[in-house]
Amino acid sequence: MIEINLLPKELRKVEKVAMQLPNIPLLPIVVGVLAILVVVSGVLGVLEIKTKKNLTKLNEKWNVMSPQREKTGKIITEIAANEKKVSAIRKIAKPELNWTKLLEGVNQSVIPNIWLADIGLGRSIPGNKENKDFGCLEVVGYALGNSEQATLLVAKFINNLEENKDFSDYFETIELHSLNKREVYDEEVMMFELD
Repeated sequence: MIEINLLPKELRKVEKVAMQLPNIPLLPIVVGVLAILVVVSGVLGVLEIKTKKNLTKLNEKWNVMSPQREKTGKIITEIAANEKKVSAIRKIAKPELNWTKLLEGVNQSVIPNIWLADIGLGRSIPGNKENKDFGCLEVVGYALGNSEQATLLVAKFINNLEENKDFSDYFETIELHSLNKREVYDEEVMMFELD
């Protein structure tokens, strides 16, 4: 008996065909993978040896640079010390210190026959009101006259500074650091330094 399937091809039953695996030679693949692993292992071994050599060279360079590292360490220490000094200077130059008012106080305290040569901040820190860290103001000047007159003039100038509110607001004590006899253009003067 002959069977005729009149259904369209899309609706017909499809017979399943068993899939066959191709014959793949397993031995050459295993040998190839092992060969690749050996090559990669060799390359990694060579890289490890080169890395160790480079590390040895770098350690030698590091040891050679030891004196330079010590110098660098000293420089870094000096920089840190200088930064502390800069910080102290910034504290001194705070806007709280009114230079105009301070110099006006010095100007008002100057008496005849007293000449000021230099005014500046010194290194020592005197006792000042409210423990403000302004440092020490150094005043250098000359008093005209013989020793007795000049000494009296300097004492009067110091007294005026202590009584002047514009000056004494910043500095509580005024000390005579030195008083030396000098001769300027055949005139006897006393050079004084105040802290």
